[in-house]
Amino acid sequence: FITMNPGYIGRAELPESLKALFRPITVMVPDRQLIMENMLMAEGFVEAKMLAKKFASLYYLLEDMLSPQTHYDWGLRAIKSVLVVAGSLLRAEEGQDESDVLFRALRDFNIPKILAADMVIFMGLLGDLFIGVDPPRKRDMEFEKVIEQCTEEMGLTVEDDFTLRIVQLSELLAIRHCIFLMGVTGGGRTEVYRVLAKAIQKGVNLPENQIVNDYLRSCNKSKVVIRDINPKSISTQEFYGYVNMSTREWKDGMMSYYMRELATIPDEDPKWIILDGDLDANWIESMNSTMDDNRLLTLPSNERIRLLPHMKLIFEIRNLKFATPATATRAGIVYVSEKLQWYNMIQSWIKRVVPEYAVKAKWKNPELPSKYILELVDKYVPKTIFEMKKSFQHITPLETMNFCTTLVNILEGMLRPENLNAKADQAAFESYFVLAMVWAFGGGLAPKDGIDYRKDFDKWWKRTWSAVKFPGKGSVFDYYINAKSGKFAPWADLVPEVEFDSQVTAMSSLFVPTPETSSFTYFLDMMLELRAPIMFVGPAGTGKTALVKGKLAAQPEGIMSLNINFNYFTDVLSFQKILESQLEKKAGVNYGPPGQNKLIYFVDDLNMPKLDAYDTAMPISQIRQHLGWGHWFDRQKLTPKVIHNTQYVACMNPTA
Repeated sequence: FITMNPGYIGRAELPESLKALFRPITVMVPDRQLIMENMLMAEGFVEAKMLAKKFASLYYLLEDMLSPQTHYDWGLRAIKSVLVVAGSLLRAEEGQDESDVLFRALRDFNIPKILAADMVIFMGLLGDLFIGVDPPRKRDMEFEKVIEQCTEEMGLTVEDDFTLRIVQLSELLAIRHCIFLMGVTGGGRTEVYRVLAKAIQKGVNLPENQIVNDYLRSCNKSKVVIRDINPKSISTQEFYGYVNMSTREWKDGMMSYYMRELATIPDEDPKWIILDGDLDANWIESMNSTMDDNRLLTLPSNERIRLLPHMKLIFEIRNLKFATPATATRAGIVYVSEKLQWYNMIQSWIKRVVPEYAVKAKWKNPELPSKYILELVDKYVPKTIFEMKKSFQHITPLETMNFCTTLVNILEGMLRPENLNAKADQAAFESYFVLAMVWAFGGGLAPKDGIDYRKDFDKWWKRTWSAVKFPGKGSVFDYYINAKSGKFAPWADLVPEVEFDSQVTAMSSLFVPTPETSSFTYFLDMMLELRAPIMFVGPAGTGKTALVKGKLAAQPEGIMSLNINFNYFTDVLSFQKILESQLEKKAGVNYGPPGQNKLIYFVDDLNMPKLDAYDTAMPISQIRQHLGWGHWFDRQKLTPKVIHNTQYVACMNPTA
């Protein structure tokens, strides 16, 4: 037998010579209602006919009325999963109303993947079809308390929507072995499963028959083994494995290596493989047999590795833009919405960083700086975010979380006793906060399509906020705060004098600082001290590279730097070799620069490498793997290399 889905991305038509040897049979869309009715009867529902009619009507209406999202699936696989959940709910407790049970299964199974904008329509349709039915969600309050404790222990902010996403992930893990954890970058997807893993290990102190959450019941107080792979930082051959054509030997890939390793561990503790990277048809299509009910990874060597019941695949992805419907239907989906995650992130940062500053600055009331900053966040940030989305376009597209991450990094650099001592009042804090806001939200603005967004931002800021007055001359970008006076001063005050000897230095190699370059140097110094990545964006010939190289050359002893120039043909293998050229092995899997040195990677022309057919540049995925997980992989031994004491500085020309 051959099964085919012609016309999908990454699929090829069979040649006519092969087609002629097979008898083609077209498979039509089956009658959903009949299948639902039979499955409901098999699960033990007496009113199967009436419930199947409502179920089928709901899914037909959802297909027509909800927004067209690639991750919405109203097909037979999704239907079967809901019916299995409904059956287990029905058998869990005797004497329940069958409409209540199906309603709860439909609501609790589908809510994790539905966008906030579509939620009203979804709940409205459910209410119209199941009139007067609205059973409460089955909640495991003990488990939710443990989740909240773990959230706090990890330095995160406890928030109802975040806790709900963690519970939804655990509920899906009980019935599906593959999960798509979707949402915008920085929305908290990684933290969702990290908190869940910690909560499972902590567990609840209840007898097994009293634990409400099905997944927790099966693995309470077990250690979760997690393995991560970024499929876009390695080739498809390195992902699955390949036969070396010269030696005819089989070479394992990351996926086959990890699946075999986890399958051979004798215990039945939960084991998760996290696939953190963009989805594309090249690597995901070969996973179809692993993701469906077969649970088998079939390798080019004809070896089959079974995904055991306690092993799960979690795909951490942005969207399903390049996934085929065959892939989208095979996994449960939890959509982590951005909502107010930026606010939670700022609160977590305040809890982590500000008390440390208050101790250093010897505040009598150490809670006062946190209170000041939170009030300023409430005053300035929401309105500015709204305006940025409505009226401004950045030179490179940015999400809300990018603005807020930059804001807290700049604030962390400014929170120094020499800037804000223990006698500083709220007005002093507000001045520094405003400066951080201007550069975090407006620093990436430039003229685009004939509109000078930087000038427009300056006008909007002066018109909207009057509590902190900038000097009348020039724009909001022309000033910094002098630490001694606590007042705004022009960047020109920071321009150093140029000492030049024509006998020693060629005129062409001389870098002449200006007020504008002084502002960039100020923030570059700040980020280098914080070990936070920073990127300079601008057209060719504006001095980005000269500025960074000059600054890196002047670093004190103990700080090394490595210049890496990207071009169209830079591949991930050569990039990794360059990254590793300045590292030495420490202990075990740990690597770092020689001795106690720190290493700054300066990546020039970051956006130059060739994009593949699915809009991904593999060298950039490698950087993302390192920044997100703190390691990359030894491509021969397939073991992680944990990289310490390194940092990235990048430049790029958006028009290149």
